[in-house]
Amino acid sequence: MANQEARERFARKNEAAELHRAFTTLDRNHDGLIDADELNALFLDMGHKAKKTEIEDMIWEVDEDCDQGLNWAEFQAMYHRCNNDKTGYEPRRLFNVVQFVMNDKEGSGNVSLEGAMQILYLRYGRGLLDAQLEEIFGTSDLNSGKLTLHLGGNQ
Repeated sequence: MANQEARERFARKNEAAELHRAFTTLDRNHDGLIDADELNALFLDMGHKAKKTEIEDMIWEVDEDCDQGLNWAEFQAMYHRCNNDKTGYEPRRLFNVVQFVMNDKEGSGNVSLEGAMQILYLRYGRGLLDAQLEEIFGTSDLNSGKLTLHLGGNQ
C-alpha cells in the first residue's frame, strides 16, 4: 500500500505543469483547440505518417462537444479519465500520445528508456512493464536506450 501511495504522490508532483506543456505543444497555432491538422503535424515531425482517419478518430473519441477539436477542458478530462481508468474501456490512443509528449522533454520524438519505464511503472506496476513496452513502442529491447512511439499501421 505504501508503494502505491508513493507512486501516486510522485505521479502528481509535476503532472499539471507537464500536462499543460503537452497541450501547448499540440496546440501549434495557439488557438486553444487541438485539431487533426495539429496532431498530424506532430506525427510528421516524429517521422510517422498517419492516416487522416486515424487522427480524426483519436480526436473524435474524446471530443465532448463534437467541434472536431479538443479544448483545454476536454484535454484535461480525457487525460484524467484515462489516468484513473481501472477498466481499460477509456480510449487510450490520444492519451498514449499525450504521455509520450509529456515525457519527450526536448521535443525530439524520442523518450528515454527511463522516461518510458517511469510512465509504465506508474500506470501498471513492475509486473507488466515488458508487455506494455512491446505494445506501445513495438519493442521491449532494454538495450536500445531510446524508444520511438509506435502507433501501429504503416510506419
